Amino acid sequence: MNLDELIDRNKELIYSIVYRFKNYEVEELFQVGCLGLIKAFNNYNESYNTKFTTYAYPYIVGEIYHFINSNHTIKLNHEYAKIN
Repeated sequence: MNLDELIDRNKELIYSIVYRFKNYEVEELFQVGCLGLIKAFNNYNESYNTKFTTYAYPYIVGEIYHFINSNHTIKLNHEYAKIN
């Protein structure tokens, strides 16, 4: 699965989380949520016996909260974008 496919398959999940934060730019938080999704994908193992979306949810929320609490600066790390 490539990066575009991963995001396309899970964008509804990300938007459902992003829309809870009413005082922030939706597209900006969506991008931050995508970083959380990529982190989850890189750490996910099918042996966890849980659906990927269930596993990814706290990663996405955590990345958004981290962004909000860190003065609204997106810091990119190339490790996030590693998808096999």
